[in-house]
Amino acid sequence: MRILLSCLLICTLDGSLLYAQHTVVMKSGEKMNGKVESLNNGIIVFQYKGNTMKINTGDVYSINFSESVAAKANQGMESISAAPREIGEKQITAGSYMVRYKVADRVIAKPPRIDNLTQEKGTVVVAISIDKYGHVLKAEPGAEGTTTQSGYLKTKAKQAAESALFNNVPTAPTEQSGYMIIVF
Repeated sequence: MRILLSCLLICTLDGSLLYAQHTVVMKSGEKMNGKVESLNNGIIVFQYKGNTMKINTGDVYSINFSESVAAKANQGMESISAAPREIGEKQITAGSYMVRYKVADRVIAKPPRIDNLTQEKGTVVVAISIDKYGHVLKAEPGAEGTTTQSGYLKTKAKQAAESALFNNVPTAPTEQSGYMIIVF
């Protein structure tokens, strides 16, 4: 693992040097941009704002490895980025999953229950409608931004969205629309 990680950080298969930028996403939702130096015995050594940090892998949700634009241009690689966040979009941790969502002036009071009993990966965007009491009335997976065709992941995303409970706002409209993004 350490050899593979070192190669991801500094070289390509042909041995050319890459300039790397890494984003460590903590389970708390905090994101830190820096450079992963090593991963050994469950400890990540990470350069962040000029400081060396040692982070337990159990506290980390994900590590995103991305090369600089100049390195990609030299390699002829395409840029792949996460879906852009919209203004007002919120994020919550549900088990080991990060969920992004947006419903005007509402927050999740009870996080969704998410499970994935397969090795399938992908992002499912679920269009949701909620009532003024915070109950999810409708959940339609596969909205724009979904990256998988998996019926299983879409079903699990729909079940997760339906299990969420938003805050109770008695003065809210009888039905509000929004979305939930679940990355499996």
